[in-house]
Amino acid sequence: MDQVSAEEWLRGASEGELEEVEKTTHDTRAWFATIDGVRVFAKWYPSALRDTWSGVERSIAGQALHPSIVPLERVVKCAGGDLFLYPRVDGENLGQPEAKHRFSKLPTQERLTAVLAVCGALAAVCEAGFAVVDWYEGNMIYDFERRRIWLFDWELSLPGGSFVLEMDSNYGSSRLQAPEEFVRGSVIDQVTLVFNLGRFALLNLPELADELAPVLAKATYPAKSGRFQTVAELARALQLSVPKH
Repeated sequence: MDQVSAEEWLRGASEGELEEVEKTTHDTRAWFATIDGVRVFAKWYPSALRDTWSGVERSIAGQALHPSIVPLERVVKCAGGDLFLYPRVDGENLGQPEAKHRFSKLPTQERLTAVLAVCGALAAVCEAGFAVVDWYEGNMIYDFERRRIWLFDWELSLPGGSFVLEMDSNYGSSRLQAPEEFVRGSVIDQVTLVFNLGRFALLNLPELADELAPVLAKATYPAKSGRFQTVAELARALQLSVPKH
């Protein structure tokens, strides 16, 4: 029997109308749907991306590496590619100015818990052997009601732990980027991610800048040799430096 398209499969499995998600790339498609009473996020990858984008996404989101990573729960083979099904988590995308502002007004302990969860999730991805590419606030959802953070969208990450930058600047937010991300030919690895996370922690925990100064100064040291060499080291240092109230 011939396989149906991802959209046809979803229309047959869904309760109610499909909502297609507008994307900036035409390589993939995505929808919000409800299947068996459960809200899902569905993303279709063409077969040509099985060894790259969808393969990496499956390896990271499908392995339960960390509880803050939105889990890949099912893969459906469809005509021309694969349909990935995830739970549609509640919350707001922190890449949106309104959500970012709302997050900044949360109590210190709540923001600190979120920052530590982000560090833990990214440490787990690095320890699984991947170089994280294009991580920034737009890859995170914060559930204000349940006080938990979610990370998603790993397709640009690369196996092997590092890569050589072949552009004049790397993907991501300039607010968080390390010096080497603006130099073509630089090696980008988790030491680069340490810098990104140090900036993220500083921007989201400004009232703890004095207490965390030694850790954040090391994390954001201009030369890679002066930083923590793994995200896990940074996560442990942050945890140990948190003021006890």
